[in-house]
Amino acid sequence: MKKLLTLFMITLAVFMVFTACGNSANEAPSVAVDESKDYSKEKLVIWSFTDELDTAGDIAHFEEMYTASGKPFEGIEVEFVAVSIQDGYMDKILPALESGNGPDIFTGELDHIKQFIEAGYYADIETMMANDPEVDLAGEKADYKEYIWQSGIDPATGKLAALSWQVTPGAIFFKTDMAAAVWGDEAGFPQEGSEDYNTAVTNWMNENKFNTVENLLQAQMDVKAYDANWRLFPDDQAVRHFAAGTNDPAMWLDADGKLNPAKVKEQVPYINLVKEMYGDTIDTSLTANAAEWSGPWFDAMDKDLTDAEGNTWQVMAYSMPTWGLKYIIEPNMEKVDAEGNTLAKPAEDADQATKDAYADALYKGNWGMASGPNSYFWGGTYLGINADTELPEVAFSFLKSMVFDKERLVERQIADGDMYSVESVMAPAIAGYEGRQSLGGMNHLQVFNDEAAKINLSSVTTYDRGLNDLLGVHITNYKQGADGYNSVSDVLEAFYADVQVTYPEIYVEGLPTE
Repeated sequence: MKKLLTLFMITLAVFMVFTACGNSANEAPSVAVDESKDYSKEKLVIWSFTDELDTAGDIAHFEEMYTASGKPFEGIEVEFVAVSIQDGYMDKILPALESGNGPDIFTGELDHIKQFIEAGYYADIETMMANDPEVDLAGEKADYKEYIWQSGIDPATGKLAALSWQVTPGAIFFKTDMAAAVWGDEAGFPQEGSEDYNTAVTNWMNENKFNTVENLLQAQMDVKAYDANWRLFPDDQAVRHFAAGTNDPAMWLDADGKLNPAKVKEQVPYINLVKEMYGDTIDTSLTANAAEWSGPWFDAMDKDLTDAEGNTWQVMAYSMPTWGLKYIIEPNMEKVDAEGNTLAKPAEDADQATKDAYADALYKGNWGMASGPNSYFWGGTYLGINADTELPEVAFSFLKSMVFDKERLVERQIADGDMYSVESVMAPAIAGYEGRQSLGGMNHLQVFNDEAAKINLSSVTTYDRGLNDLLGVHITNYKQGADGYNSVSDVLEAFYADVQVTYPEIYVEGLPTE
């Protein structure tokens, strides 16, 4: 029913009256207007798991272009609702969509949009694009990163249902001065502070220490052997992105829609890696046992972290995506003042002079950016239109203002310095980029762009998050030595038992146990 309604709305749009053409802020864009509606009495409802559409000015831009005086949808109200994942975004939006009371436009991460698409909640925006004289469908498809476009395709129709202006490949960010201390004699790094120093250290680390799961384990041992109070990673969550260890991972489901033995086999080296890394205390662990997003996890980015006994520890590396550099790592990096003094991020209760000195200082520039054993992505905000919306022309206009207005995307990218999925936006940004000062002048946009090109989402299924979470519980039990968890076989048997209960439709007998 949802898809039939969508087709009806698209057909209706063809016969609507088109208003004046133009793309500038002073001219009304060409849009399909339903003359039967008084838009001043209508409301466009937008839901998202992040407040970015508001804080980045996307809603304000849409209102300027489409809802202000003299614009196509003059006077329409725009209601924006932001609910974080932690606050139950999916728990709130799924019942609303199922009841027919969902928002006109809503966002989701990749596994979310897979659920939305499978349930028929997203409209066919590809046909809307094809019917809009302002949109060059073939050109837009060619301009977007392939994995982003493909990830939003509805497999039932082969048409695009959701699209993201972001691309979020990940990396291993690490302190080059610590790496030089551990491996400098072996690697023969150039003099610290010389041109392309961080790039030289990064290249060597990529080729020798971060290139395989096995070498990641050895690198952790090397760091601990060099200094008993140094650790490569804050905790073992940093290596979860490398569970496959390949850019061509198997799918969780096989061709018959059942749990894939090849995918299970692929997890075994990762299970062993986590087991080797874990220790009950930092002394016995290969990591700093600083849980992701915890206070100590943040502390170790710019200074020592201190344990309950007053011992200090240092962490070299963090696995983070595009947004992690800007919003997580950089705000916690060491800086250097005009006299060459190193400044750590001030505590919340520090005096204003200390905070001002830190804000005015430059980054120390002692971080590099490596790729790891395989490319990965983390996060990303996809945008789609409710298949049941009564305002398809307004909703599509919002989507256009977000993902097809290239001038706006260029302005947005310059403002936030993030990686976008649009080649026409990123190519000049990368070519004209002078380098990230926090990374010693490295062109992180080029690195991220190269990584994004390697990402293959053909293996993604709607079961991925659930199966990864189930397996993660048993890996944790195994690494901590819980009763009944003495081997990888115990982990897999317990995992299969959970799958039989949670996802009985995909379980099959004869799965590997080692």
